[in-house]
Amino acid sequence: MPSHIAFFNFPAIGHVNPTLGVVEELVKRGHRVTCTVTDHFVPAIEAIGAEAVRYESVFGEFYRSPYTDEANAGEGMRCLNDATSLVEQAGPFYEKNRPDVIVHDFMSWGARFYGGKHDIPLVRLFPSYGNNENFSIQEKFPLAEFTDPQVVEMIGELARLLPEFNLPADPMAFFQYVEKLGLIFLPRDFHYDGDTFDDRFVFVGPCMGDRSFQGSWQPASDRPVLLISLGTAATGWAEFFRTAVKAFGDSEWDVVMAVGDHIDAAELRPLPANFEVRRHVPQLEVLQQAKLFVTHGGMNSVMESLYHGVPMVVIPQMNEQKANALRVDELGLGRHLSKDDTTVDSLREAVAAVAGDSAVTTRVADMGAAMRQVNGPVLAADAIEKYLVEQAG
Repeated sequence: MPSHIAFFNFPAIGHVNPTLGVVEELVKRGHRVTCTVTDHFVPAIEAIGAEAVRYESVFGEFYRSPYTDEANAGEGMRCLNDATSLVEQAGPFYEKNRPDVIVHDFMSWGARFYGGKHDIPLVRLFPSYGNNENFSIQEKFPLAEFTDPQVVEMIGELARLLPEFNLPADPMAFFQYVEKLGLIFLPRDFHYDGDTFDDRFVFVGPCMGDRSFQGSWQPASDRPVLLISLGTAATGWAEFFRTAVKAFGDSEWDVVMAVGDHIDAAELRPLPANFEVRRHVPQLEVLQQAKLFVTHGGMNSVMESLYHGVPMVVIPQMNEQKANALRVDELGLGRHLSKDDTTVDSLREAVAAVAGDSAVTTRVADMGAAMRQVNGPVLAADAIEKYLVEQAG
């Protein structure tokens, strides 16, 4: 029986993109799927047949801004303010269009607020690492300490608000609570402590949906393709792209470099003939042709690279990316290069070492093949439908 399935997203590309394949699959199965998103994501949602429920996020352009200690320290309060704002803005729509289940990003606290207040079942999404009673990425790679004054302020405000949404006034219980169903967009083998996650969790892997809205791309020649990108979520390291041009200009590589809003591509001119530089590239199409990926290590980029069997040199900019970089290194899927250690020579050497390591190539190819055997959107949709039946019973 068709159901109304509401997705409550978090307003960042790395959180929304992994869900698109699942949304598309549920729409194909005849469900009504609504997605609370900011204006930036409306075209992608509507392109796959879902209904966008717009809201204005307090984050604004935060996830396209430089990462600083000051900005990150305030993230918790922004999450809380975004949650209450989401409930206020989307609440009237959902009161008239009650969902049968809310499928929500782990950082979309507003979904938990609204679900708690209206007694609606919840499914949690983890576009990055999941958490259970044994593992938390915050504990392994802390972003902010609970003694930080801004965190203390947020926890106090959260304790005050929780009873308004029929939730216990215990912030630690709120953070540690495990839903009856969680979908993790990674393979279990990549996840830290993956064997500690029980059958409440489904490892659906990266759910590659239609990304035609990102445009198309074709290789310029039959030479090996090197993709370079620091992602969409941070700016502030324009010098890296100059370093990359010096490292790989007039080399054996055809270099595709996405600079986003980090730098105006005109500042890099004149470019070597083997460089193609754009603000954004259709990453999945480029990865289908690439031999190696120099990346910031965002989880989307890491998963997409592995899915397509492309080894990586990972240069992380923040803690979660560092966790990914270290995991890539630990599993022999590429190499971690710290930002402080990145020079023309070290970058060139890291790329040459990874590209020339047949063992790395084999391990990445094997993991990619295993990932492609899993139909993530179908697996996720099956789990959601099964959960709906269990809740109805």
